[in-house]
Amino acid sequence: MVELKPFDFQNVQTHFKWNNDEELNFYDSDYPHKIESFESFLQRVKGEIHDNPSTELLEIHSEKKHELIGIIDIHDIDYYNLRCTLECTIGEKRYWNKGYGKHAMAQALSYCFDDLKMNKVITAAFDFNKTWIGLVRKLGFNQEGELREHTFKQDRFHNKLMFGMVKSEYEALKETIFNKKVMIR
Repeated sequence: MVELKPFDFQNVQTHFKWNNDEELNFYDSDYPHKIESFESFLQRVKGEIHDNPSTELLEIHSEKKHELIGIIDIHDIDYYNLRCTLECTIGEKRYWNKGYGKHAMAQALSYCFDDLKMNKVITAAFDFNKTWIGLVRKLGFNQEGELREHTFKQDRFHNKLMFGMVKSEYEALKETIFNKKVMIR
């Protein structure tokens, strides 16, 4: 359904468009939507990719149409404690709620546990994002905490839920949910 590939600067205009999308920002960011200039965005992404060894950006491509549809952000990669944080955004909205996020997350988890050799993967969700909460629970993440009144959106405070999955839980689910080996090319 999807293929993960390294971030390609030839696609930077698409990523820039998603970065400045107010609806995507609402679900992805703790901060209010603010238009960022292309130059600022480009410098920030270059810094994340070239200067930050604790971050990996992967593109999500649909296998059928070979179209860029989203991004995986693996950050806070900690090789001492063997943990990282995983975020997924399907930027092309016509691909929402069709299973692409689930497949991308399953492949990203395989990459984190099998290739990066992590022991724990963390993700988060705002309390109002029922779709994302359902997805991470379906994938086998367990809620580990709740940051109360953490983010101010739509004129009120919202909680941010923290989820984690450890290697043994991933291994137990690997055959049923994560049945496709990932090759990042």
